[in-house]
Amino acid sequence: MPVQFSCNACKKKFKAADKFAGKTIPCPNCKVPLIVPALPADSVPPEITSPQASVKTKSQAEQDIEAMAALALEETKQEEDVVPQFIQFECTFCDEKVSLPIDLGGKQAPCPGCRRILKVPMPAVVKKAGPDWKKQPDKRPSGALRKEEPELEGTWNSTMDTVSRDALLEAGAIVEEYEPLTRAEKIKRAVTVLVVLVSGLLGFLYYNSYQGKVNGDAQIAKIELNIKSGELANASGEIKAVLLAGIASYRLSENPEIPAAKIKKTLQSALASLDKASSLLEKDFALLELSRSIVELGGGKDDVRDNKKLKWDEVQKFLKQPFESFTIPEIKLIALKEATASFVASGETDRALAFASQVLSGSAVSKDKKIDDHSDFLAVVGMELFKAQKIDASKQILESIRTRYTSAPTTPVSPYAAAFFTIAEKDKPLPFAFTKDSNNEADIYCLLCVDLINEKLETLVGSANFKNADAVFRLNCLTKVSFLASILGKDISVLKDELNRIVSEGVMPNVDTVQSYLVLSAISQNLKISSESWFKAADKVPQAMKDYKQIKSRFLLASFLVKEDTTSATLVDANKMETASLSKAMAYRHVGINSKKSTWFKEALLKTSEPEKSFGYLGIALSADNNLKKK
Repeated sequence: MPVQFSCNACKKKFKAADKFAGKTIPCPNCKVPLIVPALPADSVPPEITSPQASVKTKSQAEQDIEAMAALALEETKQEEDVVPQFIQFECTFCDEKVSLPIDLGGKQAPCPGCRRILKVPMPAVVKKAGPDWKKQPDKRPSGALRKEEPELEGTWNSTMDTVSRDALLEAGAIVEEYEPLTRAEKIKRAVTVLVVLVSGLLGFLYYNSYQGKVNGDAQIAKIELNIKSGELANASGEIKAVLLAGIASYRLSENPEIPAAKIKKTLQSALASLDKASSLLEKDFALLELSRSIVELGGGKDDVRDNKKLKWDEVQKFLKQPFESFTIPEIKLIALKEATASFVASGETDRALAFASQVLSGSAVSKDKKIDDHSDFLAVVGMELFKAQKIDASKQILESIRTRYTSAPTTPVSPYAAAFFTIAEKDKPLPFAFTKDSNNEADIYCLLCVDLINEKLETLVGSANFKNADAVFRLNCLTKVSFLASILGKDISVLKDELNRIVSEGVMPNVDTVQSYLVLSAISQNLKISSESWFKAADKVPQAMKDYKQIKSRFLLASFLVKEDTTSATLVDANKMETASLSKAMAYRHVGINSKKSTWFKEALLKTSEPEKSFGYLGIALSADNNLKKK
């Protein structure tokens, strides 16, 4: 009868004929030598003498081969393959486990979870446990060295039934199909990308602005200390005043934690510094800068409550102080026009009227005056209100001027009042009369201003008689009408041509004519007077004139400010101005404000001296402030 046994090494079960009982043979599966168990004693048949006993016995090797063949044939059969009734797999879109009937194998069907169309895989044949010829046990001795290095990921070896999907995709053997995105999904993804980009950009800008603010604060503190006890302690009054005014403007915008009352003290120190101004003309330009910073102190109720701003009543009272110190009427008029515009922009229209009356109160008309300056000032304020569409307030100015002339008919004419009435009440007569064909200088001023409003300026200014007239007379006429053009923002070619002509001539026989040029230099950028014209005027300033160097530097500054580029070459022109003058210092501030990339400028500042260095750093700080405001 057959002998049933199993291998001690691989546990594989076998059946062998009884003739192999007690023999040693290699395991047909793992090749480990094993001994076929002997038959029980009661099952051994009686020994029979074979007639062929004399035949030579087979060798042991032949017996082993025969035993292996017999065992292989008699190995227990594996059960038949079994096919499952359902196909189970994971959805490639939502990763949900899916179970579908086997008849859908190789077809397309919707996923129960995400409802997307899937390709159902073919059913796999499930085999019951049986021998795997691919997995052979290690026959080496237990102490032998074994290979422990991990196999490369994704490689195909003899133990793999199939190649991985990732490997096929990487090799390009198959192409993964994607379902096209819907319109809503595309928009959502685009918005997500845009939000990420914008957030990154804003973060970058905020970081840069923050770094700029930190550096600006440090420089401003250093400048202030330098004024108190450093190299600028002995600087001229106008230098200190303009620097302190710039520091106040910077802190109002960039340091909300500093109370407005403390910033006011800084401006009071600036005003006090002007008692030691080096020249009256430089003092007037410093007062103009100071008045601009004082107006910035005013604010609404919320800012006043948070100590970020001061009440407008307090600001108005403080602003009157610099207005009492101007020496050039036209520079004072520029300051009044700018203050009026600031009041109106802040919603303080009534205060603009009150301040104009406050500034002009007590001013008497001199008998030898050809022009009524008081009415001129009121008219400039009125035109600024009219331009801002504050009609009721502008009418109050009109009535004030009208009353002034009706109560005192001998009051001199006012060219700006003539222009204001022509704008606001074109069809009504003026409150005073002037002769159109007169040779009187005041009448000609009135005629020029009215012609500017009526766009007929070329009739007189473009005529041969005007071009051949006395240079001083032409200078005075052009200064008056040019200031009006700058207020109204008019760009007239014939006026620009005549201005370039008169500035190039450099007519300066006395202080009055110099003051006319100084007024033109203050509004030169609005009038578009060329840089070359101012450069020629600077060469014609009489050296015997008082404040010769400051006047020349002021004309060079006007030439400098007209230029649009702010490269390293512009510092060559700035250095032509008088050393330590307000004009040269303001040129450095201008470069700092307008240089988009200040790296080269900072390097230049390291080589220069005071006060240009402090003005340059102040300009850079104010430039960062201006960039933040634009955003």
